[in-house]
Amino acid sequence: MILIVMNIEGSSNADIMVHIIDYDEVPDSLFPFFTSYRIQFDPYIRCYGFFQARELVAVAAVIPDESDFQGGFQSVGCPIIYVFEVRTDLQLKGMGTKCARILVNNILNENTIQLCCISSIIPFWSKLGFEVRSFDQTFNYNKMILIKEEDRGKD
Repeated sequence: MILIVMNIEGSSNADIMVHIIDYDEVPDSLFPFFTSYRIQFDPYIRCYGFFQARELVAVAAVIPDESDFQGGFQSVGCPIIYVFEVRTDLQLKGMGTKCARILVNNILNENTIQLCCISSIIPFWSKLGFEVRSFDQTFNYNKMILIKEEDRGKD
């Protein structure tokens, strides 16, 4: 199922297509972080594959925030980006920014998201217009609540 097709930077070669994928289809060698966490995924986590020219370039595992969500993770009032990873050979080349923009602006389309990641990734999400509202390091992982710039003063 194709969710969204976007023409990035006006070039047909730069089209990013997003599909819901099965997390077992993600190659270990290209996405080692993602595959190391998939043992913890339950069937209700949505996995998105970001494709450019039919090649998988990034993946995301998202815990939805929906009233009928039946997964093993508890809703926190916003979607949770549990894992987001760009293919290792494409990191630091702008692909992550392109895919993350599609994820937060077109797929999730939320002003507040929760993100599980290391603190050194904060500048990346800041470039996308988010600020860290809270930061929690309990349970051996980092949890950040990110809020878009335009909603910062609306509490």
